[in-house]
Amino acid sequence: MPVDPRILRTKESLQNSLLELCRTEDFASLSISNIVDAAGVNRSTFYQHYADKETLLADALDAYVTQAQAQLEAAGTDGLEVHPRDLILRYFMHVRDNIALYQTALSSSGPPVIVERLIERVSALAERGLVTQPAVASGKMPVNIAAASLAGSFVGILREWINMTPVPSAENATDWAWAVLTTPVGEP
Repeated sequence: MPVDPRILRTKESLQNSLLELCRTEDFASLSISNIVDAAGVNRSTFYQHYADKETLLADALDAYVTQAQAQLEAAGTDGLEVHPRDLILRYFMHVRDNIALYQTALSSSGPPVIVERLIERVSALAERGLVTQPAVASGKMPVNIAAASLAGSFVGILREWINMTPVPSAENATDWAWAVLTTPVGEP
């Protein structure tokens, strides 16, 4: 059954409002009232869609990974027509543009749901490209194990990168991630 377009618009409005507020204010200091005022909805509408602001933030940040996944799916089952490195660079550029938000969201005191979702999304994306890896194709390593390994590495690189002083360029972070992601799975 299709989702009511009004629900989608409301969620999008809440997500966009939260992201916009986070450009000028610390996430921890934001209240639900701040968010609903910026979105032009009331508190009860917020709670119809979200249990808390952490889940709203997870949904808002998840949108960029969802876009990358949709682009790979549109390119076909193997996704080779899309340049994954370019998708990674765009994602890292987005993170760099919203660095304070991501530093908070991905910190050890940040909402765990954000890291969990990011790992799940990256793992799902990685599974598409792993089926041709020798260790996976030969059955030496289950695809979900290989994908989880790559996803954990990707998120680890992301977390370390955004906390470096000074923060290196998105291009550098992409190079690091790409080096890890393109090393054959199961190779020493």
